[in-house]
Amino acid sequence: MNSEREFTYRIRHHLNQGTGRLDRGMAVRLFEARQKALARQKVAGTRFALAGTGYLLTDLILPHARALVALLGLLIGVVGISVWNDARQAAELEEIDSALLADDLPINAYLDKGFQAWLSEQSSQD
Repeated sequence: MNSEREFTYRIRHHLNQGTGRLDRGMAVRLFEARQKALARQKVAGTRFALAGTGYLLTDLILPHARALVALLGLLIGVVGISVWNDARQAAELEEIDSALLADDLPINAYLDKGFQAWLSEQSSQD
């Protein structure tokens, strides 16, 4: 670290000695070029700093916001279709149960294995 600092000091000292030998026009042009370069240099902006939340929001989430919104829409769609399908199946089962319970069959008919096969056959035909 010390040798690096010493090296940079020697370079700075050598460059400072060389500027004394420049003519006035060259020094003005170098000064203007330096000012233009400094004007074009990107200035570090301030970040929202709530213990990393600002970095998370500005650098990770916002550049991918469009993809995240599309993914969220897809997820909501899949969950919505699943809920709708479950509700439809529940309504169908409710209709079958209501029809069976409203019928005037004795309890033993529901316990008969042939009756279960007949129910399966009837439901597959519908």
